[in-house]
Amino acid sequence: MTDPRTTGGTGLFKEASLPLSIAVVIPVGVLLVLLGLLLFPVNLGMLPFSPDGQLGLLLVIMAVQMLALGETPMGQYRRSRLLIGIGIAFAAIGIFSCIVPGILTGVIQVLLAILNIAGGAILLTKRFLPMLHAAAEPAPLPPILKRLLVTLTVLNVVAIAFGISMLLPGLVPGMVIAGIVVINGLLLFVLVSILLKIG
Repeated sequence: MTDPRTTGGTGLFKEASLPLSIAVVIPVGVLLVLLGLLLFPVNLGMLPFSPDGQLGLLLVIMAVQMLALGETPMGQYRRSRLLIGIGIAFAAIGIFSCIVPGILTGVIQVLLAILNIAGGAILLTKRFLPMLHAAAEPAPLPPILKRLLVTLTVLNVVAIAFGISMLLPGLVPGMVIAGIVVINGLLLFVLVSILLKIG
C-alpha cells in the first residue's frame, strides 16, 4: 500500500510546481497592490494609517528576500555571511518599527529611499550600458524576452520614483504615491507570469 504522504496529492492538495524565487515575489505583489489601494482612502482621511507599520513591513519582506534568495534592491547576490547579517538586521529594524512606532520612522524612510533609488539606477545601468557600448547591432529578442526587458525596466523606473517619493514626501502627492505602489505590485504579477512562461 502506498504511503499517502509520499504522493503529490490531487486537486487543491497537489504539490504546486512553483519555484521559490517566484513564490516569494507573489506575496510582495499582493502586499504592494493592497497597500496602494488602501492608500487611496487613507489620503482621503477615510482610514487610519500607520506609516511605521508600512515601512517596517516593507523592510521585513526585503529581509526575507535577502535571507531566502540573496535578492536585494540592487540585484541578486550570493547568500554570504555579510548578506545574511544585513538581512537579519533589516528584519530586526522592520519588526521593531511595527511594534514600537515613531522611533525609527525617519531612518527607515531614508534607508528605503536610498535602496530603491540606488537599486533602480544600478540595475538600469547594468542592463543598458552594455547595449550602448556594443558596436554591432543587437540581435532581435524573442517577444517574451522583450516583454521581460520592458517589465524589468518599468519596475526599475517605478522603484526610483518610489524612492524619490520616500526621500521627499512633500514633493509627490499622496494619491500619486498610492498609484505608484499599485503599479509596482501589478508589474510584479506581470513579471511572475513572464518568468513562468520562460521557465
